[in-house]
Amino acid sequence: MPHEVFLTAVVKDADAIKARGVLAGITEMKERHHYLLVRHLERDAANRDPKILNKLKEYQKERGPNAARWQEFQQILAKQEYIIQEHIDVTREVGNANGGEISLTFPPSKPHLLRWNDIPDPPGKAFPEFITQRRILEISDPRLEKILPDIKFVPRSTCIEESYKWWLDNLEYSLTKYIPIPPGQTPNLAALEPVVPFWILYVRSQTDSSPERMKESQIALAGVRERLLGVFDFKAFDRRAHDTRIMGQR
Repeated sequence: MPHEVFLTAVVKDADAIKARGVLAGITEMKERHHYLLVRHLERDAANRDPKILNKLKEYQKERGPNAARWQEFQQILAKQEYIIQEHIDVTREVGNANGGEISLTFPPSKPHLLRWNDIPDPPGKAFPEFITQRRILEISDPRLEKILPDIKFVPRSTCIEESYKWWLDNLEYSLTKYIPIPPGQTPNLAALEPVVPFWILYVRSQTDSSPERMKESQIALAGVRERLLGVFDFKAFDRRAHDTRIMGQR
């Protein structure tokens, strides 16, 4: 199962334009502006029977890489309940809306991505505390809006994730802001307020779980932190801030 290894820094709203200029300069590329609709889901507390997860077996019979991923997902949920995410790219919809309402109705072919994050590994001798690393699982399937309700996942919250992205040397630089959507409302970006008055800068790598690859990512990120010292303050965060487990439900 792949790992995500990353650095995190806070960028004030007033410094966001300057930060974008710095990131464009060090990566020597034009920024890419993205919007994601992010749904956080959890299984209905009244329907968490592990036997319901057997419905995923029909997807495990299909050819292609998703079969193994659905099997992994079933095994994860059989041991522990988690809050998961569903991602839908709405960059085009936001652009077409021109600041007005964004439709939440998408054609069946619209890509949907399921994302599961494990609680990050505890820091220690293996890597410094300013680096966060965790197991992840991603499944791209346009049928998610049918599959997830079938195994009793229900929405917990929804937000728009706005981001500016750059890439260099297999690392992604992402300046990100989260804009919550009130339940039952069609989002109107002109009227919505961000969660907090700042952006979050992630510098991250996705790698397989082999010790060699993990070490390569850690060294690369430590180098980025050193080069940007005094420009961005990449801090250590309590890993519990990234904990998506639902405790006491089994």
